[in-house]
Amino acid sequence: MAGNKDLKMKGQLMEEKEETVKEAYQRGRFEIMQHYRAMMVMYRDQTKAIEARHQDELNKVRIEAKLDLLEECEALFSMYHEKKKTEFKLVLAEAKLEDVQVSTIDWFKLGEPMMYD
Repeated sequence: MAGNKDLKMKGQLMEEKEETVKEAYQRGRFEIMQHYRAMMVMYRDQTKAIEARHQDELNKVRIEAKLDLLEECEALFSMYHEKKKTEFKLVLAEAKLEDVQVSTIDWFKLGEPMMYD
């Protein structure tokens, strides 16, 4: 017969949910896999956003270089309309660049505060 002390040691959680070591290991492994999978998805999304921003920055720099060239050539040739078109493209490229947002990973929400070290 179990004594009063044995009943107190056996907690309420053990009575409600008894799982084997193997089940606990599998559950922990699954939770860790989900955690790191979520981190990889965040990295993938951040990388895609960075690549998109980089492409937009390259496009903007290319248009600025073309505009500088047209300003230099304007004195030699009459390229007023081409210059105005390029200035308009530059404004559109800058607006597109502002729309691209790169997310930051919040390591504290993921339970990984040591990643800031």
